[in-house]
Amino acid sequence: MIVDPLTVALTGALALGVGGALHCAGMCGGIAAALSFSIPEERRRGSRLIAWQGLFGSGRLLTYAGLGAVAGGLGSQLASGPVAGGWHWPALLSALLMVLLTAHFLGRSAPIRALERLGAGLWRRLSPLTRRLMPVDHPLKALALGGLWGFLPCGLLYSALVLAAGTGEWADGALVMGMFGATTLLPVGAAGVFGGQLARLRRGPARYVAAAMTLALALVFLQHGLPGDVHVHHHP
Repeated sequence: MIVDPLTVALTGALALGVGGALHCAGMCGGIAAALSFSIPEERRRGSRLIAWQGLFGSGRLLTYAGLGAVAGGLGSQLASGPVAGGWHWPALLSALLMVLLTAHFLGRSAPIRALERLGAGLWRRLSPLTRRLMPVDHPLKALALGGLWGFLPCGLLYSALVLAAGTGEWADGALVMGMFGATTLLPVGAAGVFGGQLARLRRGPARYVAAAMTLALALVFLQHGLPGDVHVHHHP
């Protein structure tokens, strides 16, 4: 079977974003709500708040695209073809991360939390910059805050970056992360507008739906990573 790595990665990023939508609302909804209150009251009335959340989300999306470009560029050598024995590393690593996320949705968060700690050091260095952008009284401040927010340690983010690295192209990696980020804009932004109330949904039955979708995605990646199943076709 011929597999275009960009098609696989885009499909995976879309499924990851949709399956993790409630997770995003739960984890980042509180941040989005807090950012709403960092805007002067007279500037966040009515539909203005939606526009501000759009700016926060756009900044985060730009960071995701930039990280995706870096991941795609760094993955160019490793993604040039299956490794010895026919195993395809990006698909197998993605499958593993999907399993960890499934466990997270079901209340077993220790493995994914350990993964998120890998990015905690960078976030500790960047987070003081957010205070310099308060209060958010200018659109550029909102974009900058959203851009910094994109570096917040997140298991879903790291999973999407693995997909981006698997494309082996900087432009394709940016596109994959753009797809992932775009699917998170609505749930996170809505949680910010409604004061983080959507965060409560992730404790209900919807988390089982997210777990099932993520596990199904893990099985798809596992199939693609097994020897003899995948022949990677790259763009000319």
